[in-house]
Amino acid sequence: MINYKRILEIIENNNSFVITTHVNPDGDAIGSELALAYFLQKLNKDFKIINHSPTPENYTFLDEENLINIYDNSFDNYILNANVIIAVDFNTLGRTRSMMQILNQTKAYKIIIDHHRNPQNFVDEIFTDIDSPATAILIYELIKTYDSNLIDKKTADALYAAIMTDTGSFRFERITPNVHLIVADLISKGTNPTYIYNKIYNEMNLEKLKLLGISIANINLAMDGKIAYMVIDRNLLMKYVPEEEEFDVDGFVNYCLSLKTTIVGMLFFEIKNGVKVSLRSKEKFPVNLLAEKFGGGGHLNAAGIRLENANLKDVIPMVINQTIQDLEKYEREKQ
Repeated sequence: MINYKRILEIIENNNSFVITTHVNPDGDAIGSELALAYFLQKLNKDFKIINHSPTPENYTFLDEENLINIYDNSFDNYILNANVIIAVDFNTLGRTRSMMQILNQTKAYKIIIDHHRNPQNFVDEIFTDIDSPATAILIYELIKTYDSNLIDKKTADALYAAIMTDTGSFRFERITPNVHLIVADLISKGTNPTYIYNKIYNEMNLEKLKLLGISIANINLAMDGKIAYMVIDRNLLMKYVPEEEEFDVDGFVNYCLSLKTTIVGMLFFEIKNGVKVSLRSKEKFPVNLLAEKFGGGGHLNAAGIRLENANLKDVIPMVINQTIQDLEKYEREKQ
């Protein structure tokens, strides 16, 4: 159980804060950061959200006040003089990329608010709940512990977007009655689920839709269809969305799970300096444990791997072979 009163004590006893999250932030990262920032704003605290990566286009609607900054060294002085650094939705310093050095240098008090396994000890206090389906639920409980009346519509929108995306639109494991009660409360605060869903998932441009179509048309199967995977190389990306970053394929991997036979879905994506692998699963197959074997991580049904200075030719068979071994073991243990 997270000690929310302790987090509130840290907030109340300090004045300046840096909120940051992981490289290539997803909906839970962006929504959690913004909800926490809106909370600090109401408490008249000084804060900055500073991230390594730009906000994915489909989440920018949540940041109407342009609170999220992209890191460069002009922020170093603020970071060095901040009272508190809050790491949201990640627990490994390496996931801050360009911010690693300055975060190591600052004497600010550092805390983690997160729901991932195996936190790295680079902070002063860790507040984590690996059973929570989204970090945003922890932010919700934090604000509610202080005063639930501070959850206004913009905060509810940020929290709802975060919870919806990190639960696969409420399809993944760990969805409890309490999750739906929280969502009901957010809707009562004014958030509109249809609007949020459409902004995130139904405003794709034509080029991205074509890329998705090509990716679906070229799905590969292994292990008699129990594994389905997509491959997007740089040539394919440059053909359809040359101006975009890797977050533009976020969500593609979920289509692999549409096949009746599939237990594990994968997307192998060639990034500028390596390969990113998105993993999804059905049942209770732990793709997080699979990801950890390659230095990645995540959750039971949703995880990822990032391999620097690697190529698709080597990574695809390596990950597929390991997945086959893990799936065979999983099926034996089910019997």
